[in-house]
Amino acid sequence: MITAPQNPTTEQVLATLLATLEETLGTAHAQTAEACGYINAGNRNAAIGTLIDLDRLLADATALRGTVLALHRRIG
Repeated sequence: MITAPQNPTTEQVLATLLATLEETLGTAHAQTAEACGYINAGNRNAAIGTLIDLDRLLADATALRGTVLALHRRIG
């Protein structure tokens, strides 16, 4: 779980966003690795089922990246 400080600086906000991005991509990676394990074991349905949430994770990661870049550009 990521904890944001009270009255954070821009760097602290960016650090929190980046940590959340890292966590989100880590989850996406773990799910993909799990799907690879299933497919290598001949369990196609489990592999595909494992990837169902991947679209949401990747959309979240894209949104987080966009937020980091927008904040950086806005602050200068």
